[in-house]
Amino acid sequence: MKVKHSRTPEHQRGAALLTSLLILLILSLLAVSSMQNSSMQERMVSAQREGYMAMEGAELALREAERAIDALASPSGFDAMDGFYETGTAPRGTGVFAAGVWAGGNSVAVPVPLVNGNPLFPEAPRYLVEFVGDAQLEIGKESADVNMTNYTHETGATVAKAFRIVARSTGATGEGQRILEEYYRREF
Repeated sequence: MKVKHSRTPEHQRGAALLTSLLILLILSLLAVSSMQNSSMQERMVSAQREGYMAMEGAELALREAERAIDALASPSGFDAMDGFYETGTAPRGTGVFAAGVWAGGNSVAVPVPLVNGNPLFPEAPRYLVEFVGDAQLEIGKESADVNMTNYTHETGATVAKAFRIVARSTGATGEGQRILEEYYRREF
């Protein structure tokens, strides 16, 4: 007859407890790592959304500037209007990042759309326009108009003028910003 020997609590050395504590520690580390990863991804998505919102606001400002240019009777007296500059007087390069450029009469604020009664942007998108001069077209390009000699404004032709538009907007939280530049041609 065989006798089974069972271990009594005095003979146990805590191996099961130690093993379960190690497994619990590993699972806790995995949970904390996963939470940090989720938090990082959420911040990345928020920053991407902020950038998209700022881009949309800047594009809205570009379209408003195009409408303002289309409403001009002539390109003269340009510098008397807020946010409009004569050739060579508008901010360029890193100068467009200066805060003063996007305040007061240096630029034009665009009306902000409302969502559920709240403004879509905390700060209105803004634009500035610089008169560049006569628009030059290259002959031989498929998309270019044909230039005719001896055909001027006195004979019924229009004169094309070029404008540089710079637009700026912030995202929904005001943390990110986008600045877009566009050249626009209009015939007078």
